[in-house]
Amino acid sequence: MQLSSLDKEEMVSIITPIWSNIIAASRAGDYQKFSRGFTEQLKQQITEENFQQSLSDFPLLSSIKDDFEYIDMISRDNAYSMLWRITSSKLKGEFLGVLTLLNTESGVKIAGVSAS
Repeated sequence: MQLSSLDKEEMVSIITPIWSNIIAASRAGDYQKFSRGFTEQLKQQITEENFQQSLSDFPLLSSIKDDFEYIDMISRDNAYSMLWRITSSKLKGEFLGVLTLLNTESGVKIAGVSAS
């Protein structure tokens, strides 16, 4: 599947479950589930040790609620960044979640994930 062949609504319907999985895995501290679909480069950047330390250092990562809201998408070449409004069960206010997907020779891979 090439993301470039999809319209925005189709992309959102495909990418939302990926984002949901990342949030659920982050709350559960489940690195295997969290990193499923990562590019090799992203796996090297976000190792299991780094993931566990980040959960300890940044309470947002383990407390993101399921009521996230899609904001928009930014695209360039073969990469697509989905922007999400997220909230926390522990912290007040709204935060930004970003999920970047990349079209690769072996299919669509997660090239970036962040919450701030």
